[in-house]
Order: sequence, then C-alpha cells, then structure tokens
Amino acid sequence: MNFSSQLPFDFSASEKYTFDNFLVSEKNSELVNLLTTFDRLEETVAFVWGAAGVGKSHLLQALCNENEVNESLQSLYLPMQKIKVFGPDVFASLHHMELICIDDFDLVVRDKAWEESLFEFFNRSREAGVKLLVSADKSPRGLDFALPDLASRMSWGVIYRLHELSDDEKLLALDARAADKHMPLSSDVLNYIFQRHSRDLQSLLEVLNRLDELSLAEKRRLTIPFVRQVMDWS
Repeated sequence: MNFSSQLPFDFSASEKYTFDNFLVSEKNSELVNLLTTFDRLEETVAFVWGAAGVGKSHLLQALCNENEVNESLQSLYLPMQKIKVFGPDVFASLHHMELICIDDFDLVVRDKAWEESLFEFFNRSREAGVKLLVSADKSPRGLDFALPDLASRMSWGVIYRLHELSDDEKLLALDARAADKHMPLSSDVLNYIFQRHSRDLQSLLEVLNRLDELSLAEKRRLTIPFVRQVMDWS
C-alpha cells in the first residue's frame, strides 16, 4: 500500500505513473532495470538525480505503484514540496514502512533541522532494513549539505543520473502517449507542438493532455490552426 492510517497525510503515488509508460532511453536502461527489481536486491538505498522534467517523480511513483500491484513492499511516496509543511518531525513515524521514496530531497538541503531529522531517519531505516529511493536535482557531491554526516550517508547507496531524452526520443514519447489516449495526432501537428513549446517532456505531455481535453470538449480535430488558437501561439 502507498500510505498508512497512522500518518497525518496521504500522498499516494499517482496510478498514471508506471514503468510501462516510462520511455526508457539507452542511457537510463540500467537505472530502470535496477528499480524494477529493487524489492529483491540487497541494496537498500538508491539516489537518483537529474534536471527538472527528466522523469524523476515518474520513476519514484512507478516504483511505489509496482510494489502495490505486486503486494511486495509496503511503500510510501513523499514529495518534499508538500511534506515540508509538516516539519522535520514527519520522519519520526515512518519506521514501519518497507519502501520510502523521497522526491525533491534537495528542497530541504541546507536546513539544519531537516538535515538532522533525515540523518536520524536514514540511520533508523538502515537498521530496520527499510529501502529508500531518493531524488534530487544534483548528485550527493553536488548538494551543499549543512551536515557532513548526512552528505556521507547519501553516498552509501547506488547513485544514478537520470539523463534527459534526446529530441527524437521526446517525439517518440509524445507520439506514444497520443496513441495510448487514442488521440489522432499527425506528424505535422506533433512537430508544430514540439517547435513552439518548452522542450522538457513533462510540460510537453501536459500540453498534450490539455489539447486532448479541448478537442473533445469542442468536438474539433487536432490541426495546427486549432492548436495555435487554443494555445494562443501567434
């Protein structure tokens, strides 16, 4: 399961994120292979880093969903953007979980109270055999820790960089998502969207979702004039 009734929050992983709908490039294949077998590995800590929009949140939630479907590890997804409001003591009650995925870990780096809480949490987790998957925008060596001992702990496990997809791979991802949604999208329209919008994959997928909703609501085909109009791309 993705949450416990003993916790004061519920940030269950979104079911739309799976390993099956994550486009795996050659550079990221080793990392994805590791995560799909994470419940059976002796390794207890994995640190994934990369720029915004490369798919870190997708993979963390996919891992939680995979364990829920297979009923393997009792898992919890913790997006630090939302967890921060609960304060550093939030990690005191998580010892009963089997897998915890901490997203955007870098948001609390340099905050001494948070770092001390996380340091104690990592020590308890290691003793209890809890598996941890942590994401950040930089590698452990690239983060400016206030607590040297925490910096050391974060380097104990396996560390992977999640690489950004190439432009061709992003186009394949958009085309695949459109096909999954039974969304008629010509190559001309696809390339028009790609040329006119930010190139990070997550925002491109959000544009695709918006266009799908608008075309259904207005009962109009996805053409370049329609996309230009609704997206206000003059």
